[in-house]
Amino acid sequence: RITHVDTKTLSAPSGWQVEAAARAIKDGWALDKILELVKRISQATETVFTLEELKYLIHGGRISHMKGLVASVLNIKPVIGVEKEKGTYVQMAFLRTFKKAIKGVVDIIEKKHAAGSSLRVQVVHAQNPEGAQALQEQIAEKFNCTFLPKIAMSLVLGAHTGPSMIGVAYADANVFLGIPA
Repeated sequence: RITHVDTKTLSAPSGWQVEAAARAIKDGWALDKILELVKRISQATETVFTLEELKYLIHGGRISHMKGLVASVLNIKPVIGVEKEKGTYVQMAFLRTFKKAIKGVVDIIEKKHAAGSSLRVQVVHAQNPEGAQALQEQIAEKFNCTFLPKIAMSLVLGAHTGPSMIGVAYADANVFLGIPA
């Protein structure tokens, strides 16, 4: 028996939902309880990312050449999130410099979770381990984190964003209580 679930997200958060469902199935949970678990994780999980260079967004038609040129000249970096209703990308901020964009990602987390909150966190990157490490360090300074291993995102996603992309998936750690080991 197969049940289709739209995760309405990408990368690590999709994996979190699949992992939780697999553990629940292995533990013998009923289908309705598994679907509730997946929904709970989906609703609690946020994804935010930024990137240092815009040329891949320009070449992929995600932003116009003119907007890309202006943003590049002014050193403006987008901070992008995943909207939960439709699973689409949304602009969350535009900040000057990549360093400020990384801080902007952390600030967005802090708008939803108080400093010191217990979070489950997974940092992802295209081909930017240094940026991913900087992001993880800033998150660790503000929150009580259970970090999952940093991962390189899929080549399909990376083709749209380019190698400089870094991002984070995060959720209140309590959402994962009760999931079978």
